[in-house]
Amino acid sequence: MGEFVGIDPRWAQEVIRRMEAGKGVLGRTRPGLDAAIDEAGQDWAGHRGTTAMRRAWEFYHESQQDLKWRVDTLEQLVPVRERGMLTGTFPFGSETEAVLAAERTAHAILRALDQPPATGAEAAPKTATAAEAGDGQASDEEAGDVVERALAGAEGRTGDPAFAAALLATLGPDAFTRLLSGQAAADTGGPADDAVPAGGGSVGGRVPAEAFASAERTGRLGDEWYELVDSAPAGVLTNLVTLAGQSGAMLNRVATGLLARPPASGWSPRALIQAYEGDPLAFQQLLAEHRDEARVLLDAAAGDPGCAEPLASAVHEALKPGAGVDGLRERAWRTVVRGLGATLEIEDR
Repeated sequence: MGEFVGIDPRWAQEVIRRMEAGKGVLGRTRPGLDAAIDEAGQDWAGHRGTTAMRRAWEFYHESQQDLKWRVDTLEQLVPVRERGMLTGTFPFGSETEAVLAAERTAHAILRALDQPPATGAEAAPKTATAAEAGDGQASDEEAGDVVERALAGAEGRTGDPAFAAALLATLGPDAFTRLLSGQAAADTGGPADDAVPAGGGSVGGRVPAEAFASAERTGRLGDEWYELVDSAPAGVLTNLVTLAGQSGAMLNRVATGLLARPPASGWSPRALIQAYEGDPLAFQQLLAEHRDEARVLLDAAAGDPGCAEPLASAVHEALKPGAGVDGLRERAWRTVVRGLGATLEIEDR
């Protein structure tokens, strides 16, 4: 278990900016100083040259990285954003410790799935135990148990964005998709469209989805993950946004991509609407700025009796007086009225 940390993010960001300014001064000064030292030759009075400047730059840089990791982690661990001091107990004592733990977890999963690490990821750490790294090739049944145990051990750790990003980077998009596909199969009684069966079990989708949310919110996702969002099977994407609360931008990216596709057989918008119940401002933005996709969602929901209650709740929260931005809310209202007309009665609750 890591340390108890308290930070005021606003002031921490100011310190980071000041250290960046200091790095800029050092970076601009060093070339001129190097030239002066070369010109003076043996007559130069100093003994360390620019070594001290380089060390000062490195100190600033390492301090920035550590402070940014601490701020990012605290903002993920604290469920409600508050002004001023945030406090929490970190799952790891340092960013390096978090990364190593994530790599061990990911390698245990990959061994069980008989899948190599993602391109560019580190090989299985030599310090990994047999339980962490997998001891030989397991049977299909044993593989599911190994994946389950590895992911269960990662619960509560994905709030650390360094752990989350390293877990995803080592797993790679293919294994990530397998894990969420396994959850899709468990939820529906059969595999999602185009899904690859996997033994993810009850936490098989939740932990990867939480890691995705943590890494995405803190700007630690690579381009390949956004490409995955644009091409993954519908069941995988639905689980991504329902098993963990994604950012509003990511929720809308997933929704607009799904709603622009031809609907899969038997697909229901219920899970997507339930995700919007938890993020009414994202729903307001979808209704106001993505009218075609929003109308597809509203039409599909109108034909599904199971969507009536969650849709009424989501629309109410997105359009109630004072919610979000006035201009967006007005445009969202027009989309709802034109899309549903008299088929949806919105309660004034």
